[in-house]
Amino acid sequence: MKIIILRSSFQTDDFVRTEYAELLQRLEKECCAEIHIIGDESVETHGRASLQTLPDAVMIATGGVENLFKRIWEAIDVEMMCSPFGHKSVTMIADGRNNSLAAALEILTYLGNNGMEGRIVHGTNDEIVSAIVETHGRASLRGRIGLFGQPSDWLIASGVNRDFLRQRYCVETIDIDLKRLIDGIKTIPQTEAVKVAQNMVKRAKAVKEPTCADMLEAVKAYLAIKKICQEERLDAFTIRCFDIVKACGTTSCLALALLNDEGIVAGCEGDMQTLMSMFLAKRICGETAFMANPSQLTDKSSMLAHCTIPLSMCDETIVRSHFESGIGVAVQGLLPLADYTLFKWGGPQLDRYFVAEAQAVETPYSDHFCRTQITLNVNLKPYLLQHSIGNHHVIICGRHASEIRRFMQANGIQNV
Repeated sequence: MKIIILRSSFQTDDFVRTEYAELLQRLEKECCAEIHIIGDESVETHGRASLQTLPDAVMIATGGVENLFKRIWEAIDVEMMCSPFGHKSVTMIADGRNNSLAAALEILTYLGNNGMEGRIVHGTNDEIVSAIVETHGRASLRGRIGLFGQPSDWLIASGVNRDFLRQRYCVETIDIDLKRLIDGIKTIPQTEAVKVAQNMVKRAKAVKEPTCADMLEAVKAYLAIKKICQEERLDAFTIRCFDIVKACGTTSCLALALLNDEGIVAGCEGDMQTLMSMFLAKRICGETAFMANPSQLTDKSSMLAHCTIPLSMCDETIVRSHFESGIGVAVQGLLPLADYTLFKWGGPQLDRYFVAEAQAVETPYSDHFCRTQITLNVNLKPYLLQHSIGNHHVIICGRHASEIRRFMQANGIQNV
């Protein structure tokens, strides 16, 4: 979130930082606030573009800033402010020191005279931070996401505006060259991979297509991806996985399964919208998620499938090869017949979502689909065949629709 602080020409930026040090630190830490201090003499240095839309909050640091606020207000693009992503009300912070409350009251009256709603957040630091978190901070997911390569070529509608992610949800995205990963896979010692491979085989119900050599190469991919995640301090990542198949003769399916269980949200094919769906499931619902393709639809049920799944979601697992290529290692997970939430958060600015609760009625297996398959007792044909938000959707254990809807409603996101 963005907060601008207004001060009079009788004070300096240093005065504001010192006077309000504790409050500013807490707003930055607890609300992920990006803070800008503005005085009469520094308005122009902030640039016209940065002042054309209303920030999430305006902190009044001193008296005598009423005309400063008016100058900024007159530069604001009101149509943008009233867009689905804009703010229809002005939030001001004023704790009362340095005549700040008096100035805020004058500004509030000015807003009312101009047909605009506003409110003043006033009180102790605890009360101010709590109020800002309640109003705006809940929109912050905070995190650092890695993009291993570009989205797969067939994903023509699954990107997210990265500047929007950073500004709205405090999610930072970084690019990771696939060559770095490919080189990393090649340098993992065989001895490091053996133990992980043995443990994976031991916990599986069966191993079908993959050889011992296939298992070791898939584990090397897991260890190389994990190393980069640690080096870059990633909370989540998505990967252009088919390039790994071509370059290394292995897959990242096993790596994604293991890393999801280790708390790093991991998605396939460079699909950012689905990764954000998985990331929200982890942050809001506290659950790992299964990223899957809708594959067969009837009027009573829907089957979804993919070649990787967090192992913790499964009753049992079978080690398989990758469905499309027949190469490397994939996971066939046998899921419990239980309650699930089907979810997708989509759009370039994440302005739409779909959520439904259902029960698993079958965990089938067919050679015509990806390795892990699940059938839910929900008719998705009206939604998917006419209004779908992309291909991939995520499946979450348990019933979490109400938690997801609360988040979406709080952030003005449309349910399709």
